[in-house]
Amino acid sequence: MNSSRKGLRQRFTALLLAFCCFALLCAPASAGDAARGDTAKEVFTARAAAGASAAAAKDSSGETVAADFFDGILSYLAAADKRSSADPQVILDEGCDPSSRLDLWYIFALAQHGAYDFRATAQAMRASLVCLSSPLQGTTLQKYALVSLAIGDDLSPYDPSLLAESVGSQGIMSLVFGLHLQNNGVSLAAATPQDTVRRILSLRLADGGWAITGEYGDVDVTSMTVQALAPYCRSAAGSSDAEAAAAVDDAIALLSARQNADGGFTSYGAANCESCVQVLVALSSVGIDACSDARFLKDGNSVFDAIASYRMPDGSFRHIRGGETNRTATQQVFYGCVAYLRFREGRPSLYELDAVREGRFLAPSPTVTPDDPSPSPDSSSKPTSAVTPGASADLTPSQNSGSPSDSGRNGGSNIPPYRLVGTGIILLLTAVLLAILALRKRLTRRNVLLATIVSFLVLLLLWIVKIQTPQQYYDSLKVSAEDADGCVTLTIRCDTVAGENGLPADGVLLATVQIPFKKGDSVYTALVTAAADAGLPLDTGIGTGGYIRGIGPLREFDFGSLSGWMYYVNGEAPSESAGARPLQDGDVIEWRYTRDLGNDTAP
Repeated sequence: MNSSRKGLRQRFTALLLAFCCFALLCAPASAGDAARGDTAKEVFTARAAAGASAAAAKDSSGETVAADFFDGILSYLAAADKRSSADPQVILDEGCDPSSRLDLWYIFALAQHGAYDFRATAQAMRASLVCLSSPLQGTTLQKYALVSLAIGDDLSPYDPSLLAESVGSQGIMSLVFGLHLQNNGVSLAAATPQDTVRRILSLRLADGGWAITGEYGDVDVTSMTVQALAPYCRSAAGSSDAEAAAAVDDAIALLSARQNADGGFTSYGAANCESCVQVLVALSSVGIDACSDARFLKDGNSVFDAIASYRMPDGSFRHIRGGETNRTATQQVFYGCVAYLRFREGRPSLYELDAVREGRFLAPSPTVTPDDPSPSPDSSSKPTSAVTPGASADLTPSQNSGSPSDSGRNGGSNIPPYRLVGTGIILLLTAVLLAILALRKRLTRRNVLLATIVSFLVLLLLWIVKIQTPQQYYDSLKVSAEDADGCVTLTIRCDTVAGENGLPADGVLLATVQIPFKKGDSVYTALVTAAADAGLPLDTGIGTGGYIRGIGPLREFDFGSLSGWMYYVNGEAPSESAGARPLQDGDVIEWRYTRDLGNDTAP
């Protein structure tokens, strides 16, 4: 009898334990679903509208399409980051963490879109400035300063000497963003805006475009250069420059010639969403309607048709067709829509800052210190000394001369869904296992301890190991031209086995492409990026430090025990692995297939 009662108690305990675990797992989700019921409906409606708008894009005006893209991205941000609303002000107020998805370009776009309260945003930016251990340089510093001006903050957190030195420090792009600052009244040492314009014009290539490196103009870089030169093409602005205007005309002709039949554009060897956006912003900056101008309609397709083909069901955008949501592409579409809407409304171009022109500056706020990271925003609305075109900005040096650090190319602070789901599944399975043990009268202290240890180890592995799809990994390596610290060219050839086993007769697996990169990237990074854009599979093994076993259809040992892949940088074969060789601006990288340990591939 006692044994029977003990068995019943064990069964009851096991069932109660399983029920409690199940309730704990389900209750938060159910409560969250109920709390987010309206949001879910909104997201569902937005997704349905996204599909309908894409189908009706050709019958809609550019304004309608741009507004739809804009609203769709706001809905995506609200859903992805669990904001309480898709209202821009709510997203700004709840997204001030520098590591969140709401980074500089969303803030910049909203500042140029409407009248929002940026006091909390300004405080968050200043707080992140103070926490930096070292200042950033070049275009990154320029962009942060540009956003500070756009939201109506002053430039006191920025060292004026660093800003002055940044102009031209990283080639054409640091001249472009330096000119954007100068166009908005920032004085950069002795250099005038006209000096910067002359330097930019001196870098024009023979085809009328601009590029980070190489002999031919790049779509992205040419478009961004046009954006900076736009104010010098309008005589009414009082700053007309005949040479700059002529250069812009040539660049527009080049962009028109480079447009694809689907209305899109190709840059660095791949058709992509961001190139379409940069052209859209450039055309809007100089008063050309990308939706209707005959020069930019190919087979009846406009750049808006091409951009629509990169749209995801949730309102975000991808870098290349067939890819997944890409942070950079989504941001750029967002500010591209703002640029086009400003053009249609007769407002100045995207980079002519409203806060500067109208003198709408935030009240001066105390510099945030690490011991006081989040003081309440000053409710006063008295403007500081405004920065006006042609005037010198107040650049009083502060104790910190840096700028916020990049939170990752495609990063964000949100916990990946697979970790939350996996945790729930592991806990549920553990509860089920304990229940089964109890039912079988094996719920001993030893078995409970063993089950707990196994569950803990599996959970630890789940939260340590980062799981990504191939596309997510490739997107994390991708660098846009505007964020690049330099550019290299890369070619993949198999001349030693050309024409054999169905390989290309000319020995070219990948023709020369340009790859923008960030400081610290390696030859391996460049190869992965180029191969992903070209659709070439790679076999790198596991933990090989950048050793390449196979590219495309060719693997090591396919043509003998001495065959395999080697890489050359500027004509020389480095001794270190591809993952250990850092990139330098202008590097010429060649991957060559050898039959004889490189004896047949040396220059």
